[in-house]
Amino acid sequence: MKHKKSIAGIIGIILGVVIAFLIPTPDGLTHAGMIVLASLVTANIFWIFNVIPSFATGLLMLSSWVALGAVKFEVSFAIFSSTTMWIIIGGLGLGAAATKTGLIKRIALKIMTYFPANFRGQTLALFTAGTIVAPMIPSAHPKAAMSTPIAKGISNALGYKEHDKGSSGIFLAAMWGFFVTEASFLSATAQNYAFKGLIPASAQKVLSWGNWFVMMIPWTIIILVGGYFLLKLLFKPKDDKPISKEFISKQLTELGPMSRDEKITAAVILVSIIFWILESAVNIPAAVTALIGVSVLVACKVLTPDDFKNRLSWSTIIFIGTVMALGNVMQSAGLTTWLRTVLQPVISPIIGNIYITVIALPIIIYLCKFVVVSLISTGTLITIGLLPFFSTMSFSPAIIAIIVTTSVNVWLLSYMNAPFLTGGAAVNDSMVSRSAMAKSSIGYMLINIVGLLVCVPLWQVMGIA
Repeated sequence: MKHKKSIAGIIGIILGVVIAFLIPTPDGLTHAGMIVLASLVTANIFWIFNVIPSFATGLLMLSSWVALGAVKFEVSFAIFSSTTMWIIIGGLGLGAAATKTGLIKRIALKIMTYFPANFRGQTLALFTAGTIVAPMIPSAHPKAAMSTPIAKGISNALGYKEHDKGSSGIFLAAMWGFFVTEASFLSATAQNYAFKGLIPASAQKVLSWGNWFVMMIPWTIIILVGGYFLLKLLFKPKDDKPISKEFISKQLTELGPMSRDEKITAAVILVSIIFWILESAVNIPAAVTALIGVSVLVACKVLTPDDFKNRLSWSTIIFIGTVMALGNVMQSAGLTTWLRTVLQPVISPIIGNIYITVIALPIIIYLCKFVVVSLISTGTLITIGLLPFFSTMSFSPAIIAIIVTTSVNVWLLSYMNAPFLTGGAAVNDSMVSRSAMAKSSIGYMLINIVGLLVCVPLWQVMGIA
């Protein structure tokens, strides 16, 4: 429909006005809570239909709370002075340097030289390279844009035709390794920090870089092993004999010797990851580590002011900040208490048992993805819906952030996953078929639930489940 965005925008504004000013305030809810609820309804309609850019919708939402007297400015915009926002900025800066210098491409290609040049070998190579690279770049789109052209070169060298089984499998191996494994590391994507920022401060402390990694070890193993056999079952060509790895060696030769900027970037990222792992021991916040790392890269002229302007997605940073503000504001306006009462009959059975939660919640998220396109928006909506129940859960809300992170990454239909669109565009949509996308996504959806179930005993040992 030609005017779909405009119609959705008008409906969203009308609903917001009706909720805020025309509907009587229910018992147990203040007028400030009604304003926050109204703005949330309007914002979600704007996000779902992409009426205006997502970050602009978020800024309007925060501003409306202040303009209409729901909360003060310091409360509405408090998230922008938090450590979470600064680690996102610092992490994206480190990732920009790794991409700019060619370090990430060199690491990926070097790893591939150690594996046979056939479907099975290069699938394992892409899985391994992606998993190693994942925590270094906290943004899915650069990794998708960088990894799929490498996969295209592999596919061509192996003689696969466009959109056939082999080509589709190699493309999906690249996305599986470089994108799906983002859930294994806190620093692998900015959305991990966004979901972490929505849960209570006490639960956020549980999700340090090291704890997140440990919590996700069983899931990571299941995802990698299950993913490898899934792609092998669905897409492995009949003739899978190894060929020469000349195409990989050629690309490495074209990169030349490791440059000064690559060496500096590698050292800074390695030190940063070590300090993130030892955050509680050294008592240096992860955000400070990231910002020091970026400052070193600037001082060494690896990054320039233009890089900060052009290589960091500031619209994404602002959008993440606006959605993270929802948690504190909803509590401040009394909306969480009211929602807990209203939603308790529906939510309580889902969160009453950890095993039921890790099965039912992913399925709910999968269904939401048919309507809400944005990964961050989907995760935000689900987390906000559960926010009133965090204090009554028998397990840590940190687990909710983990489940949301792993479950929003589905690609059953092409519009559901923007990074997959980026990866496809990087190779002119010449590799993977739509049916291959759907089959692999269904496989991931099932493997994800199995992986989460396997994590539960570990979470119980850790005292968070």
